[in-house]
Formats: sequence, C-alpha cells, structure tokens
Amino acid sequence: MSCHHIMSPPIRPDPSTPEFLLKALANDELQVIASDNCAFYSKQKERGKNDFSKIPTGINGAEDRMSVSWEKGVHSGIFDPCRFVALTSTNTAKIFNIYPKKGAIAVGSDADVVVWDPIKTRKISKDTHHHAIDYNVFEGMICHGVPEFVLVRGKIFVENGNVIVERGYGNFVETPANNRYIYDQLQKKRPIEEPYC
Repeated sequence: MSCHHIMSPPIRPDPSTPEFLLKALANDELQVIASDNCAFYSKQKERGKNDFSKIPTGINGAEDRMSVSWEKGVHSGIFDPCRFVALTSTNTAKIFNIYPKKGAIAVGSDADVVVWDPIKTRKISKDTHHHAIDYNVFEGMICHGVPEFVLVRGKIFVENGNVIVERGYGNFVETPANNRYIYDQLQKKRPIEEPYC
C-alpha cells in the first residue's frame, strides 16, 4: 500500500470488512455515510515515506462518496434508495441537530437537493475528478448512480458533472447543542441514573 492510502481509521485488509459495514448500515447499527475528506498531493504524502509520523493522513472522499455508496449499497441490493437518503442526508442533519432545516424537503426547510440518476454510470478517475490531488482512492471504479443536478437554495450548483459555484453564496448553519436525536437514543439504551448526593 502506498502512502496515498494512509488515513484514520486505516483501510482494513480483511476482505469481509466492506460487506460487514454495509450490512451494519442497512440494519441501523450505523446511521451515516460520511467522509473525512482530507486530500494531499503525492509529494505531500511522501514526506513520511521514511518516517511514518510525518505522513499527512486523509484521502479524497467527498466527491465520490454518494456514487460509491449507491453502487455498493443500493445497486448491489443491500439497502434501498430511501435508506440511502437517510444515510447520506437525513440522519446527518439529525445528528448535527439541524433537522428539519436541513435533511428534509418540506415547507420552511433549506435542503440542498440532489437530482439523482440511478442508472447512469461513471468511471471514477484522478483525470476527471474535481479534487485538487493527483490520485483517487477509488481509481477505476465504475459506479451506477450519478448526481445530475445539485440545487442550493434554488440555484443549480452542479449540472451534469460541472460544478458551477458562486463565491459567497454559502450560509453558515449553526449546529445547536443538546441534540434530542442523540440523547433520546442514548437514554433508551441506558437510562440516566440519579446523581449521587
């Protein structure tokens, strides 16, 4: 394995790990598909070639996460499209305590909308991705499921693979503390004991 693929947690050599994780996503043992996208050029990664402690950790993931998730989860039949939406959008908004402002298409919500083509395929490549790096951890993977459009507050920001971003259009979204979605789940699993006096 090259320095390119060093991340936390590390890639597991056990070939049963991907299926195990996908099944955990399907049966709600895991609730979110996300990426800790932190990509570095080959030259930056190679700084730690002779000293492991100097390798910057992280890989690309944000751009390809949804297509890979669709391919491995939905296209393979492990979970359905509704579960895909929950895993990639709704549950994340709930965990960050911004649901239903985000993660829902409803009156008063501010969801970014992805128009998804479940049949269209694409081949992931460092030559065509939008990451500012010279490799791709998913290099050569063919995925069914491609975003056709992404709308942010009513404006098209991605169209047929082309990113059309308007500088300064983003909004800060506060993530309030004391998330009922998380704490209510914890309380169900382990009732909070009375404090000792």
